Amino acid sequence: MNKTLESTFATDSTMHILDMDSWERRNHFTFFQNSKSCQYGFTIQQNVTELCNFREKIKSSGKSIRFSDTLYFFAIKSANAIPEFRTRIVDGKPVIFDKVHPAYTYIPKGHTLHANCLAAYADNYAEQTRNIEISRQNTDKKPTLTPENGEKQNLIYFSINAGISFTSASNPWGDNNVDTVPRILFGQVTESETGKKTLPVSVELLHSLADGKHITDFYNLFGEMCSNPEKYINI
Repeated sequence: MNKTLESTFATDSTMHILDMDSWERRNHFTFFQNSKSCQYGFTIQQNVTELCNFREKIKSSGKSIRFSDTLYFFAIKSANAIPEFRTRIVDGKPVIFDKVHPAYTYIPKGHTLHANCLAAYADNYAEQTRNIEISRQNTDKKPTLTPENGEKQNLIYFSINAGISFTSASNPWGDNNVDTVPRILFGQVTESETGKKTLPVSVELLHSLADGKHITDFYNLFGEMCSNPEKYINI
């Protein structure tokens, strides 16, 4: 594999073990982690009118941007800006990664069931979407539910339920001492009589690692990007 492809799939991160004696979240971590299940989350109806209008404007110029790629990019960029979205549990200890990478579902060509994909995180749109597309092409050739490095915790799990405009959602989880990756789920865009377009966005994570405030921070960053897509999309 050449260097270009290697960088596409290089989902490495630097991990720092948090000091329980000085970690501000120590008591909250212990309190919620002792629960049988500490996964929780919220679903909002995100206004994506400006993003949809921007896509149409790009299309009229002879170019195109893939909607799912844009959602993944805005979401992974937002997640990386929030330390709590990069906090995990590894070998029983709370840690924080310097960056996390997108892991997402995709239906390979010629198949009806989804596979799981990984792509290296990139801070700019063009590079991130390129990484995602190369990962899709690789998955078309060799679909799998267990991609290499898919067991790592330095990820954010994404999925899109096209056709369902949901108001709440939940995801399958494993042992909350081992499975600590946040889940972000997108639904179907709907349009109101006034032309406003909304997208369901669900976020689930461990309450031992983050609070509602941090999910709010994520939604605010994600929403700002949806409202001003031209600031973040370079093609």
